[in-house]
Amino acid sequence: MKTLIALCLGLLLVACQGEKNNSATKELWIYTSMYKDTISDLTPRLKKAFPGVEFKWYQAGSEEIASKVNAETLGGGTKADILISSDRFWYEEMAASGRLHSFNPPQAAEVPAQLRHPKGFYTTVSVPVMVLSYNSEAIKEADAPKSFKEMADPKWKGKFTTGSPLASGTNFTTMAMLQHHYGWDYFEKLKNNNTIAQGGNSAVIRRMQSKERPVGWVLLENLLRFQGKDNRLKIVYPSDGTVTHTNVMAITKKDGKRELAQKFANWMYGTEGQQAMTRSFMYSPLKSIKPPVGAPEISKILEKSFPWNKSFIEKVTKDRSQIKEKYAEIMFQ
Repeated sequence: MKTLIALCLGLLLVACQGEKNNSATKELWIYTSMYKDTISDLTPRLKKAFPGVEFKWYQAGSEEIASKVNAETLGGGTKADILISSDRFWYEEMAASGRLHSFNPPQAAEVPAQLRHPKGFYTTVSVPVMVLSYNSEAIKEADAPKSFKEMADPKWKGKFTTGSPLASGTNFTTMAMLQHHYGWDYFEKLKNNNTIAQGGNSAVIRRMQSKERPVGWVLLENLLRFQGKDNRLKIVYPSDGTVTHTNVMAITKKDGKRELAQKFANWMYGTEGQQAMTRSFMYSPLKSIKPPVGAPEISKILEKSFPWNKSFIEKVTKDRSQIKEKYAEIMFQ
């Protein structure tokens, strides 16, 4: 009897120790293109909300995240539990190939239908917006551009810049949206205007500040960060429509119920998670959350933006490689 009791106590001790170790080593890997300061803002709040969970971050551009996940998948499986980035077309591919776990946060119904997957494989967690901007030391307000389409006009030769759609998810989406509406002839004209299309949004701002190219398309969130710091950078909400983007969140498909990942997703759609997005000057997709400081209401942005519809999403998802190749052929050859 004594031996049996000792054995039971020993097994109980091992079980308790194992439970303690499991609780102490819970990890959640998040691959994201969110800004580093956004991650720094989120981290202490997450630690408080999820005691005993270690949050691991891989921060990179949308294209790099897609390449990393695809490579890891070929190697036997990705470490990523949560994906947050702006290449919506890649998420469409992931959903179609059965690599995402369907989830439905309580606030999902508040997210406009055009900003989420119909079967819940991804949902927009923040809304970046591509606008036009100019340096007021180089361009007078009366002469400032009014629309994306106008940038193909010869009067903007040597003055316009964009980021590279081959390296940046938001720049690719902007290019794809404008190509969908204006055709490749639009980009032929941008090329003839000696448009610089390199780097990301920060590179566009640097070229505007230096006056190398005083006009550019750039994310609103980058411009809002310069409020009170460089008032030469003026914001133009294009008359032909802004290009809205979708920083989408998805849960990777793995064995098990993915409970921790789903709890994280739910938290991100709560007040704390969404206010972290607006502190980074991105819009929340939830109407109940105020817009970023210095930005108009999201309803005004959405009512005059290029539409996200099923045909556009399907076309770009299917032809993404060819679109990039054609763009590169026009702009860089």
